[in-house]
Amino acid sequence: MSEQTPEKPEQPEKKRVTPENLLKAAGVVVIIQFVALLITSQNLPTYRIIVNETGPSYAPLGTSTPGSAGNAVLLVGFAFVLTLGLVWLLRRKMIMSFKVVIFGSTAFAAFVLTLVTADIFVVNNLPQAFELPIAFGAASIVVVLIGYTIFVKNNVWISSAILAFVGAQVGSFFAETLPPTTALILPIAFSLYDIYAVFRGPLKALIGTNPNIALAGMSIKAGEFTLGLGDIVFYTMLPSLALFTPKLGIFPSIYTIIAIDAGMVITLFLLSRKRLLPGLPIPMFLGILVLGLYLL
Repeated sequence: MSEQTPEKPEQPEKKRVTPENLLKAAGVVVIIQFVALLITSQNLPTYRIIVNETGPSYAPLGTSTPGSAGNAVLLVGFAFVLTLGLVWLLRRKMIMSFKVVIFGSTAFAAFVLTLVTADIFVVNNLPQAFELPIAFGAASIVVVLIGYTIFVKNNVWISSAILAFVGAQVGSFFAETLPPTTALILPIAFSLYDIYAVFRGPLKALIGTNPNIALAGMSIKAGEFTLGLGDIVFYTMLPSLALFTPKLGIFPSIYTIIAIDAGMVITLFLLSRKRLLPGLPIPMFLGILVLGLYLL
């Protein structure tokens, strides 16, 4: 989901879609993507060991092409049901319950992935005595900041920075631990769902019910635009997947970033005509096209 951030929600200012603002948004996303590549490069050996020993992180229907497609459908179904639940909570003005669900899902992923990332960083660069204090400290700080922005004060810049970091970690994690076929099918499946969810489905209802509450803990600000956390996950997953794939590497990752960000800029440019657009279809089409050319 991509959204133009207006001063007055009922009167979006279309003139904000300018080359300067598009460049700022692209710059923010590029930084997040390169952070994800750094995380991927650091965590890659550890995740390879884990996957070799325990198997992929998510493959309930197997790793064949039909199984991978089924895995993607299951995840889309879970996202659909979760969004329906969130809409139900907001419409009944159960704001605290809504915030608890958002915090719980985000904080759990943030804590576990930050713990792993920080632990690997300390093991590789610092004395062993610092391992537990820094790893648990970093993970706890991230969770506290998420809680602060959701329950206390939604500071958009703190929230954006923390969620961007979490999104980069999730994208990197998916790239390194999902079966390769699932990792390629998943962005396609979520792009199709994104179109439905934004124009006809529960996401449109969620944003329309209470946009200020709905966007807190679920989006980041990139200049004058708002990008969904899910968009960030997939914007970082495909470049990380290129870096992680043995016969590809850094240059395919960079070309994938260029393709995705070109698609994102096109999407944001179209916000001059509509206030809310799905943020995945065009970037994912271009990103997977580049990856597909390399894999073929």
